[in-house]
Amino acid sequence: MKILSWNIRGLGNPRMYLALKKILQVHSPHLVFLCETKLKTMHMNEVSRKLNYENCFAVSSIGKGGDLALLWKFETNVQINSFNQHHIDAEIVMENRKLIRCTGVYGHPDMRQRKHTWTLLRQLSGFSSTPWSCFGDFNEIFHPFEKSGGNERQLSLIIDFREALRDCDLLDIGYKGYHFTWSNGRFGPAFVEERLDRFVCNSAWRDIFSDVAATNIDTWTSDHYPVVMEVQTRGCGMNFNQRQAT
Repeated sequence: MKILSWNIRGLGNPRMYLALKKILQVHSPHLVFLCETKLKTMHMNEVSRKLNYENCFAVSSIGKGGDLALLWKFETNVQINSFNQHHIDAEIVMENRKLIRCTGVYGHPDMRQRKHTWTLLRQLSGFSSTPWSCFGDFNEIFHPFEKSGGNERQLSLIIDFREALRDCDLLDIGYKGYHFTWSNGRFGPAFVEERLDRFVCNSAWRDIFSDVAATNIDTWTSDHYPVVMEVQTRGCGMNFNQRQAT
């Protein structure tokens, strides 16, 4: 199974659309989470179909930030559990009828409000003990070395993020590729890079999946790198044909 997460910063831009289309053709993810599409629901549904993803659940922004979307293929059995402007939480049915949870997360862009994102994670964690993976643009770093350039990040903000993941039994799965996933696009001493985008999962997820790996995909079309995760199941598989068989 493959899952793609990307803060695309404006899918209405033809360059962004073509870049996403190429990435989908190369990696063929079963599930796609997008942040800051800057498209309303009707337009996002149209774009999803053009990308050959028959299903799309879109959330329009309110104020700063925004516009989330979760895309999946017809044969992938997805049920949306909850959503707001900062997350989409869904369940996927495995071939043995067991469930896994996948939550796309968009961390609050205002650092003063980011604690509400961590409260949201804790609330979602308490809903079930299902194997669970969260992914997206968390808008926060986990270690000071995940930032290069600019002012040092307040240690209290990093600790808040760490404690939220710890309380939810969520571990960073690591990555392959370039170390950072965001840059401010400036030059010289003003240039800043950070690792804001990642995949995390709980112990129940690690119990059923092996060879969990995330890859930061190089692109010049957005200030964020797309990140794709591929997992292999331990002795059982995902049922991507269940809907066709029923």
